[in-house]
Amino acid sequence: MRVALGQLSIVWKDWERSLKKAKEMIREASLAECDVILFPELSFTGFTKEIDTISEVPETSKTVEEIRKLAAAHGIAIGFGWSAFGKIPGDKATNRFTLVDAGGEIVTEYSKLHPFTYGGEDECFEKGKEIVTVPFLGHTISLFICYDLRFPEIFQIAAYKADVIFVIANWPGIRRVHWETLLRARAIETQSYVVGVNCVGSFDGMEYTGDSMAVDSIGNILGKISGREGILVCELDDRAWSLRNKFATAADRREDFYITGFQQKDRGRIK
Repeated sequence: MRVALGQLSIVWKDWERSLKKAKEMIREASLAECDVILFPELSFTGFTKEIDTISEVPETSKTVEEIRKLAAAHGIAIGFGWSAFGKIPGDKATNRFTLVDAGGEIVTEYSKLHPFTYGGEDECFEKGKEIVTVPFLGHTISLFICYDLRFPEIFQIAAYKADVIFVIANWPGIRRVHWETLLRARAIETQSYVVGVNCVGSFDGMEYTGDSMAVDSIGNILGKISGREGILVCELDDRAWSLRNKFATAADRREDFYITGFQQKDRGRIK
């Protein structure tokens, strides 16, 4: 799988200008014969709690429709983030990661499981309710968003089926060491390819250094782009499953024990 990491300098809350930049990246990735290009979390607005400003009705989303057209026109799959209104006025929005194929058809869609409470995201965004895994380009992939990266349990569940995991983010530069460390840790723990795509630049008082990267199933960084807008092209092979079969760490997991531990009221006294 030939993957383009679209490290976008998002024009905050300006959908049209951000999308214009993304269109050029899509064209570039298509010319580079990439199978898929991925963009950061909330790709064309950046993160804001002003959900009435950035959210869209799911059934009539202009973002989804525009990306479907671009995918079909350029013959490349596209993964992107956006905000969807709730079912009724006053509901919280959902922070979504949608993937469309090279024909413009929706492959799958994921809603962020862990809104970032420290940043107030939980005040306006609903918690997602499911882990997504789906066949894609000869692999099985799973999708996550930003703060999800701090919760290894969901990556272990995804890796029952998935050998490639995509993570899109608006991850601030002040915690860039965490970003790289966690991407590599999730790859090593699950013996999966992990692709993390972040934004770069400055908006809403935050600095973003990008550091988008692809990590192989033993934790090696296949490629990384930092401090600038642009695309990074990485090749993902199919060796994750052969590694899992040879060095079968998942077989030694004691999940019944872990479940019992989580259910204990006084976890500090587990023996």
